[in-house]
Amino acid sequence: MGPDRRTSTGWAIAAAAALLLSGCGVTNTGSAGETGGEGPFYEGKEINLIVPFDAGGASDVYSRMLSGHLSSHIEGRPQIVVENVPGGAQKDGINRFERAEHNGLNLAMSSGGLIAATKFDEEGIQFDLADYEPLMAFGGTMVIFGSTAAGITSLEDLRNSTEPVFYGGLEFNASEAVRTFALEELGLAGFEPLMGYDGGGAVTAAVLRGELGIGNSTSSHYIENVRQLEEDGSIVPLMTQGYVVGGEIVRDPAFPDLPTMPEAYRMLTGQEPEGIAWETYEALTAAQTNLLRTYWVHGDAPEEARAALREAVAELVADEAFTAEATQLLHVDSPPQIGDELAASTASIVDLPPQSVTWLEEYMARAGA
Repeated sequence: MGPDRRTSTGWAIAAAAALLLSGCGVTNTGSAGETGGEGPFYEGKEINLIVPFDAGGASDVYSRMLSGHLSSHIEGRPQIVVENVPGGAQKDGINRFERAEHNGLNLAMSSGGLIAATKFDEEGIQFDLADYEPLMAFGGTMVIFGSTAAGITSLEDLRNSTEPVFYGGLEFNASEAVRTFALEELGLAGFEPLMGYDGGGAVTAAVLRGELGIGNSTSSHYIENVRQLEEDGSIVPLMTQGYVVGGEIVRDPAFPDLPTMPEAYRMLTGQEPEGIAWETYEALTAAQTNLLRTYWVHGDAPEEARAALREAVAELVADEAFTAEATQLLHVDSPPQIGDELAASTASIVDLPPQSVTWLEEYMARAGA
């Protein structure tokens, strides 16, 4: 995996508390229904979009904004209903999607964490992502930042530290495990992950106190809530998890001057990030960052419906009005994925080889013990 400074035009998801409704065709209640008649497949019909998060949260806000614009690009201009089905770490929502009619009138949104869970946390899952067609995904990578209170102001400080380096996170799941692995591989003295923080704000507060040497944040959350701490000298950004483009880990367009974690590994060790562990890192990065917000239709829905949705999605990501509103909402410009590029990202986790699954399960058991 070589360093790549290419950037793409697009949009990432950001945490937003206010409920935003944009464009036409979005409502809060109702169920998908079909009416008869000639004309486009979706004319006079209603689409139900399942969002497996609470109303008013970041994913709900983004999905409602997107739905309004998407409706205007679907031939027949169907009404889009957003249905919030939180619970079960998103599994309840996608299980609900599986039980819904596979008639082209039901869509679902999922996060990269849920996609990874289909391989490493299968309890409660009543669906198979291989049975669905991904329509579009919007990314958001992770920023790793250091505590100046703990004496961390650069990658070199990490390498040269004679004190233990503590890294904080929320939960030691598959997504967190590959970041922990990458940091561990940097050869830091006394590196130790500390999981169980209540949220990103708690991690940031611990970094500010010097309790943690390093923490992480989504790129959008960093720009909105953490960058001001960088400006006053309390924290320093060190690297990002990166995106996967064409089988390579590339830099986050929002942070083009920050190395990816594989680049940081090269810089500090002089070695190439090779082997099953780094291949697994790449696959999980594709799931988490490329697919931060992914929108699905049933793979056995009518071809007429799926074709209409594909055409609408292609128009949506080229729509300057959508681009402008998404960027204003999210504070960052990160790559959307559709078509073959999206299929490659989803395949990286859906078709994850058994040796990668085994390696990560063994690493999580060892490192999380």
